[in-house]
Amino acid sequence: MPPALLTAVDSTAHVHLIIGSNPLAGARCSRAREVGAIPKLIAAEESHLHYGIVKRVEEGQVEWIKRRFKDEDLTTLGRKEVDYVVDAVFVTLGGRDPLSTDMSGYVVQAN
Repeated sequence: MPPALLTAVDSTAHVHLIIGSNPLAGARCSRAREVGAIPKLIAAEESHLHYGIVKRVEEGQVEWIKRRFKDEDLTTLGRKEVDYVVDAVFVTLGGRDPLSTDMSGYVVQAN
């Protein structure tokens, strides 16, 4: 059975930025791969990665950027075709992390 669609967007070769290292981050990495996207995970090196993420990183299916999120990640980690702006962002840090609420206020300006 094909994956259910959240929106009707072809995500093939899109960059999905996933922030966090918990089971939800693992699920987002899996779903990104299922729809043909390129998952890039941002989590500090000392983070305890969910075992599913570790496996995908070891297999080269997920790129792990070992640090905290930076604002410029939104406009430097994406595809060349869209001026390096990431196509989707998933924050999985939980409600108590300030970035979880702050991310909704981010706006990327197109040139």
